[in-house]
Amino acid sequence: MWTIAFLDHAEFSVLGLQNLKLAQYLHSKPSKMPPRAAPKAYQILAKTHQVTIFLTVPQSATIALLKDEALSALTSRVAAEDDSFPHVQSASDFELARAVKGKEKGKSGVPVTYEALEADKTIRGLLTNWEVLYFQFKDEDGNLMPVEVSQPSLLDDEEEEPPVNKGKRKALSE
Repeated sequence: MWTIAFLDHAEFSVLGLQNLKLAQYLHSKPSKMPPRAAPKAYQILAKTHQVTIFLTVPQSATIALLKDEALSALTSRVAAEDDSFPHVQSASDFELARAVKGKEKGKSGVPVTYEALEADKTIRGLLTNWEVLYFQFKDEDGNLMPVEVSQPSLLDDEEEEPPVNKGKRKALSE
């Protein structure tokens, strides 16, 4: 049975001096939480252009299965109507890549290199839960094209102008 006590200085004074030692003892003991269990399914985000696809796969899945799930999303009716990214027919038309932080960074600190993931590798030990992967499409010759992804701005597009009549002033006498 676990008991965790969080006490601040106000609660120490309420407890009284005889209980102060007990409270300090409880507060000084490090809490031993059981280790967090690994998730049974991983949430993986796959990005291209202005599209983010959320994929849910078991830990034992391979990158090939992840590519098949991504292909299913890319060939869906909703994605087929969007002309903003290349249309694919099979999982061999693209690779899933991981961002690699290099010494040189592009604009706003975004990593500039990507490494393609091998299709026969399993996700466990290779990826983490909620990891972001990127699509690298292939051209007609089978060469990998550069990753194209737009990072959303953290700032608002439009700045609100402060209201003119805001503030405390005396009312005008009429």
